[in-house]
Amino acid sequence: MTHSILIVDDDVPLSKTIESILQAAGYQTLTAYTAEDGVFLARRQKPDLALLDVMIPAMGGWEMCRQIRAFTDMPIIFLTAMSSVENVVQGLETGADDYIVKPFNSAEVLARIMAHLRRARPSANPEEHYIFGKGDLEIDVHSRSVQAYGKEITLTNREFQLLQVLAANAGKVITSPDLARSAWNMDDASAIDNIKPYIHYLRKKIEADPASPRWIQTVRGVGYRLLTE
Repeated sequence: MTHSILIVDDDVPLSKTIESILQAAGYQTLTAYTAEDGVFLARRQKPDLALLDVMIPAMGGWEMCRQIRAFTDMPIIFLTAMSSVENVVQGLETGADDYIVKPFNSAEVLARIMAHLRRARPSANPEEHYIFGKGDLEIDVHSRSVQAYGKEITLTNREFQLLQVLAANAGKVITSPDLARSAWNMDDASAIDNIKPYIHYLRKKIEADPASPRWIQTVRGVGYRLLTE
């Protein structure tokens, strides 16, 4: 199966370079030079993954990402020169799954694309539905939907993958390395370090009081556990 990649960047020469890199690796490419055209192509063509720039006319990359995430759960990677920690956090909180800083290494970009596409594949025979606390938290794996206290919650791919692993092991303590390995198929130091902020993002979305979480419990010095009540 040939995957299609959406590229949204107003730097035309760079976009052409990225196209060449991806096509040489066997991917089909779609390219837009404005955020509005990027949203249109994402909705119309339904690509398998998107590479987005942040500094792009006219609505900008953050809003473009939010709008795309509203109708698809495909992997979204920001590829941008904005390198501050605050920018990375904002990119992830708007719905992106990853953040690569320019100038980039083409081998790294291809490796990350492959990893996200691999993790985006539906797993064989997963548990279909989890219900905790008499329905206060519901996770539907087939539709990749989550409800907390009756409200539909929007999660990024990485957040959903993390929550799914916690739900499948509800009541059990899972270490950060095991979470990174099981949820994201990654075991490098940066992935393990990302577990803590992603737990923070999940709590902000599914907990009534993120400062005093009901669902995701930290077991100090060990890892995390999803409580069932």
